[in-house]
Amino acid sequence: MSLSSDKISISRLVQICYQKGLRYVVISPGSRNAPLTLSFAEHPGFECLNIPDERSAAFFAMGMAQRLQTPVILCCTSGSAVLNYAPAISEAYYQRIPLLVLTADRPMEWIDQRAGQTIRQRNIFSNYIKHSYEIIEEAQQAEHIWYNDRIVNEAINEAASGAKGPIHINIPMREPLYSLVSADRFEAPKVIHFNEAIKNLPNADLEQLSDEIEGYHRIMIVVGQRSPSGKLEELLDQFGDQFKVIVLTETTSNLQGVDGISTIDRAIDGIRESELDNYTPDLLISFGGAVVSKKNRFLFRSMKIKAHWHVDANDGYIDTYQALTRLIQVDPEYFLESLIKFGNSKSDDSFLSTWKKRDELTRLAHDQFLSNAPWSDLKVFEFILSSIPSGDIHFASSTPIRYCQLFVMRPDLVYYCNRGVSGIDGCTSTAAGFAYVNDRTVSLITGDIAFFYDSNGLWHHHLSKNLKIILINNGGGNIFRYVSGPDQTDYLEEHFEASHSNTAEGISRSYNIGYKSVGNMPALVEGLQWLYDESRNNCALLEIQTPGHSNIDLLKEYFEFLPHTKS
Repeated sequence: MSLSSDKISISRLVQICYQKGLRYVVISPGSRNAPLTLSFAEHPGFECLNIPDERSAAFFAMGMAQRLQTPVILCCTSGSAVLNYAPAISEAYYQRIPLLVLTADRPMEWIDQRAGQTIRQRNIFSNYIKHSYEIIEEAQQAEHIWYNDRIVNEAINEAASGAKGPIHINIPMREPLYSLVSADRFEAPKVIHFNEAIKNLPNADLEQLSDEIEGYHRIMIVVGQRSPSGKLEELLDQFGDQFKVIVLTETTSNLQGVDGISTIDRAIDGIRESELDNYTPDLLISFGGAVVSKKNRFLFRSMKIKAHWHVDANDGYIDTYQALTRLIQVDPEYFLESLIKFGNSKSDDSFLSTWKKRDELTRLAHDQFLSNAPWSDLKVFEFILSSIPSGDIHFASSTPIRYCQLFVMRPDLVYYCNRGVSGIDGCTSTAAGFAYVNDRTVSLITGDIAFFYDSNGLWHHHLSKNLKIILINNGGGNIFRYVSGPDQTDYLEEHFEASHSNTAEGISRSYNIGYKSVGNMPALVEGLQWLYDESRNNCALLEIQTPGHSNIDLLKEYFEFLPHTKS
């Protein structure tokens, strides 16, 4: 016989979560959330994980939900603990990752009365969450119980439907908090199921789009961050062949099988203003989430693009390139399939050829430069990205994912990065959560600042042996030496770059993580073999020491070298 909190709405909330298929609960220690903690822990259908730091806990849960594509429950006590969820909630919101966030609260009469751990929690995440609810405290009346049951059902349905995302339920609770009763004491709550409509377009609209696309001779598709989709890859290739379209993707687009350009930064760098028209599409079609490439955004904003169609079943008016002319609210797969059916083939592939030629020239320059490159971040990334085993790979923001964009995707890797908000916080925690619910090898490639910033992401007992951490330590935030501005001030090292001489050895030892440090190519070869040794039974970290300042000098030389092959 299982037990549950004697608070009827808490007991029923837990039952509804189980009936709707939720199975994982990430809990941080606290007292006010004790009724939730005890009820979930006592229920045999949930796996409860305890992660002390709420910020890390939220990113860990987000990583789990990213892998599972179903809501993961977050549960914390009242006060500032709630605020620590904010970074992960905002990232989950912009990445469309489903979370059910349960925050315990004090009774409403004690808000702003100097009671401990008491802040204004109602609608606290309102700017970056799908929806916020608050249940009726200590419900006893039938209508109040019905109301609480209804909003829990609604919250779970909303987290997992449409543009998936985080949902917040604030839960005021009075003492006593630790009383338990038989779970059978309460009547089973009603479960409200949800069937989501599939958006489509009438034939008249499809014929209009087909007629319109016939008038464009230079068509480009740009795809942002997405989960893998074999169907989308197939449709993109069919669409590209039929309409002679150039497709630009990134590693985080996860479209490894598409015949397009996946290295945007190196392909577009060095396009001169005098030749800009040669690369400007008449029609730009975009879908997916954020695009990592800053060069891409600046270049396309400078182009005189006649039409830009953004395709997404749930997006609003996303005008990243300041050229938006049409919003098409359907799934990209449906859009491509329909246009393939209604449209005619094009014979002029000169625009496609122009881009393909440029891509080939930059590839040759890339290979030539790397063949002579010394020990550096760039050389390290070349070796790592070609040598790590197949599986899933997470990148920290922002330098690691930017280096990754310079190399062609591997078909046996799936690429992830927290580019919803693009912060460095939570990168380790996200990868750890992702690995926990994953049988595949999960590699995290991180920089030193991002790693040390999220070191609490290792402070728990749920690190999986399939999580492999590759830390590239160049002694600071080198990105600020590359972007223009910080390098022109007197405070680059002190306030922008955050220079340091720390290593991860002490942290690794503290958390029982295997540790090895390398500083040259022969040692790196041996180090990767050590990291991915299948006999290892714990999480491991390989720290790679690279030269700080010369890394950026070499990267600048790299981009200066690329245009030389195109004159």
